[in-house]
Amino acid sequence: MYQEEWKERKIGYVYSILSAFIYALQVVVAKTILGEGIPALDLLVIQYTTCTAMLGLFTLSRRDKSLFCLKKPFWKPIIIQGVIGCASTSFLLYMAMERINAGIASMLLYLCPVYVCLFFMITGIRRIGLANKISVLGAAAGAVLVLNLFGQEGLTFSAFGIALAAIAGVTYAFYGLYADLRLRVLPAEQMLFYMYLVATIMFWILNPDFLIHPPQFQDPALMGRVLFLALLQVMPMALLNLGIRAIGSNRATIIATAELPFTLILAFLFLNETMSPVQVLGIVLIIASILILQIKK
Repeated sequence: MYQEEWKERKIGYVYSILSAFIYALQVVVAKTILGEGIPALDLLVIQYTTCTAMLGLFTLSRRDKSLFCLKKPFWKPIIIQGVIGCASTSFLLYMAMERINAGIASMLLYLCPVYVCLFFMITGIRRIGLANKISVLGAAAGAVLVLNLFGQEGLTFSAFGIALAAIAGVTYAFYGLYADLRLRVLPAEQMLFYMYLVATIMFWILNPDFLIHPPQFQDPALMGRVLFLALLQVMPMALLNLGIRAIGSNRATIIATAELPFTLILAFLFLNETMSPVQVLGIVLIIASILILQIKK
């Protein structure tokens, strides 16, 4: 009995680590495609339309056909989550990556646990302990080091890009909070399908000229990367859900902090993005702070 439980836990850890790695890979692949000159909105239309179709087929293949029957009380929460938590996060992150490095954008995005902690500190909804407050200060100090705010050269990245990535982190934090508070009773596949459907509709509304002037993929390999990116959108969520079932949400969330170092390593290998020793120290501070916040949560 114990051996079976331990085997299931090991599989859960593997699922969670793979989820973190694929999330990081998704960011790097998106950055390479944006670097080819494909506009962010065009990429998002293709990515989310393909992803929603895949989720729809998966949901259709399930025996429980009631998954397509979303009850009326959840219509508004799903729309809010699809627009703010899902579509806005992706749009802001992609717009940021058109202006700054993937590593910097990811760092600001994955500060979402810090944003959540700040939310509770400001509102007083939940009591925040001393360790969490110190972690917030540590993460802030790490961000200052990474962005080189007080260096001799000053800020060397696009201020607008940094702002976009930081706001993406806030909407990503909203995604987690809102899913936990308003949508946790829904089956995961039902929530994902309708959330992505709402986001897809939003991107089509924002980009009505897509059918009139679709992007020209002269390079078949580029189109292949776009479709691969759509597949990457689905895989980490499914793996994370499997990981949560095997080892629980607390352990899976802590492992998810590996997304940032994975992104930095992949960005170094495939995008030639490098960081100074001071910036690396800042990243270590941020990861340590996020780990403490997740453990204390």
